[in-house]
Parts: sequence; structure tokens; C-alpha cells
Amino acid sequence: MKYPYLVVSDRIEDIARADLTIVQDFGKAREKLKKRVQAGAGLEVQVSQARAMDGKAAAKWIAQVQELYRLCKLARCQLVISSGATSPSSMVSGRCLDALLEECGMRPARHWAELEGWLESRLGRRVTV
Repeated sequence: MKYPYLVVSDRIEDIARADLTIVQDFGKAREKLKKRVQAGAGLEVQVSQARAMDGKAAAKWIAQVQELYRLCKLARCQLVISSGATSPSSMVSGRCLDALLEECGMRPARHWAELEGWLESRLGRRVTV
């Protein structure tokens, strides 16, 4: 491979083999995730899930992101918050992501710096030919 890449999965069972695991519903996956999470893993939540929710469900989603962030800190893994966009019109701006990070109790500058370091470490493991 000439280009850096990450192995991504939406199955928690693949957490040991994937660089990044998409967490669809933390409430349902909580116990399974706590048993399988490993240091250095990446756990992704997508804003696209919350965009279609009403206020009560969105508040619950934010609480779950906060809990997932605490789990990531304890397990020394990386939380990734992405837009989950499937088209340009569903993308989320950097300012909105920063506001969401703050709402979830994270400092945006620190989060982006940690994410950059995590990406460099994961991509550095790949052997290029």
C-alpha cells in the first residue's frame, strides 16, 4: 500500500483487529465494550445518529458520549467523534464539533491534539511498500 489507512469496523467483536470501531448504540453495547476494549483502540461515535433525534434522545446520546469518553480515558483508548456524513450536505463543521466536544466535557484543542497523536501512532504501524 502506498497510502496510509485505518481498519474500521462497526462490530465490537472486531475491536482487537480494527484500528477504529464505530459504536452505534453505547447503551446496548456498554458491557460488551467494557470487556473487549484495549489500550490504543479507537472508538468512533457519529453525529449523524444524533441529528435525527428529538431533544430527549439527543440529550441521552450526549450523556452516552460523555460516558464513552470516560471509558476511553480509563482504558487509554481514543474517542473519535465524526460527522458520519454520507454526502457533503450532511457534513458537520469544525465549530459545531468543537461545541459538541465542549458540551460532552472535553476541551477541543486537547481532543484534536490527542486525536492527531493517535492517528500518527496507528498509521505509523502500517508497513508501506
